[in-house]
Amino acid sequence: MTTTASYALDLEDFLAATVPMRTEEPTTLTILCRKLSGHPLPTDEKDHHSFLTPMLVQTSCHSSDALQQLTNYFTEQTRGNRNKPQTEQLRRHWGYVLLNLSRVSLQHRWLLVSLGRSSYQQDYWLRRYELSYRQITDIVDFLEANDLIVKKKGGKFNSGATYTRIHPTFVLKQHLWQFYLDAEQPIEGPYITINKGTDAAKEVIYNLPADHPERMQMELINDFLRGHTWACKGPVRLTYNTDIVGGGRLVTPYQSLPDRRIRLRIRTLIDDQPICEVDYNANHLRLNLALLHNQHAGDTPYEDICDIAGFEHSRRTQVKAFITRALGSGNNTLLQGSQDSREKAMRACNSTGMSNKVFETIEHATLKRFPKLGLYKGWGLHAQNLEGQILKDVMLEGIKEDIVCLPVHDAMAVQQQHQGWAREVMLETWQEHLDGVGTKVKVDLP
Repeated sequence: MTTTASYALDLEDFLAATVPMRTEEPTTLTILCRKLSGHPLPTDEKDHHSFLTPMLVQTSCHSSDALQQLTNYFTEQTRGNRNKPQTEQLRRHWGYVLLNLSRVSLQHRWLLVSLGRSSYQQDYWLRRYELSYRQITDIVDFLEANDLIVKKKGGKFNSGATYTRIHPTFVLKQHLWQFYLDAEQPIEGPYITINKGTDAAKEVIYNLPADHPERMQMELINDFLRGHTWACKGPVRLTYNTDIVGGGRLVTPYQSLPDRRIRLRIRTLIDDQPICEVDYNANHLRLNLALLHNQHAGDTPYEDICDIAGFEHSRRTQVKAFITRALGSGNNTLLQGSQDSREKAMRACNSTGMSNKVFETIEHATLKRFPKLGLYKGWGLHAQNLEGQILKDVMLEGIKEDIVCLPVHDAMAVQQQHQGWAREVMLETWQEHLDGVGTKVKVDLP
């Protein structure tokens, strides 16, 4: 087995020294890498987990040669007695693992890999992606033996499957960062998926007839996107939670690009052109009031709550954090919210540093400004589903005009030259879904 010291020396030639493509300001990625290099390991919970998926880097990308060299190196180190076809399969798996580790290193997540033989016969996605038990276990064993990953073995998940979590160490990370923006998932179906539904619900979702309207719409969207370029390119999927009632939310790898503590996503490009993001303002709050009470939330709902609470407008982020958690907490019904749901929302806000006193102050101000707002009733999932339907319709309008629209939670990323079009279409589409009640959007620029 190659020692860690000699391995590190061998990899000097592969040290990332190029600027990733499709970035307006390359130093942004460099800054992010430096920030993350000193961070502790990601939190080991669902929101910080990513599944292994097929990825590739186009040969036209600057990082393509470096990826090929790195993949070849690891393949030769682990090929053992494999014949030529088996070695090519190993090479394919190494490419997937390295690119997935690149992505989780920048998203500060764990990569989930299955080390149980039976999973490769039973799991839909492992079979769909033609992943091999032997190849994955050999790769993980090699990375662990050479101190290139931190590994946490097996945890039970809702599906009943057991997944091992891995995260690259800095020795490996420094070679992977250059692939982050270039790595893309093949745009291929299924484009409608379900997270944790019953077997019956999954059977319905994965066997929709070819002429099902949503299946046809998602195929149209992805067929259109396939011919365009953007960072972390991948399919846009309509993802249901547990059943098909109420629609699903749009999910795509682009959404996970960092853009809070470091403004990376807003500096990426679509078809080599600078972008902007057109956001729906206070969207879940507005959706709740418009759908259930036919009420417009006004021009500045978060600021209005700040005024009643006696807060400076700079604390609107706390109000937003409260609204997100208070609307999302609950039993996913539209019935009266429970005390347990309120306490769950309070604990979630506490985890962000919000005291109980601030929580109660914002709660009082919110209900004074919007007495009909449905707090603690599990509205968050309903909002995400309705949001997904609205954004899907905006994307379909974009196809008619040959305009690429990338969904980002409650916003759309478009080329800056199309921001006026996006504002108009997003406002019109929202109103059509909410029986004429209006909303507001804002444009975010680099």
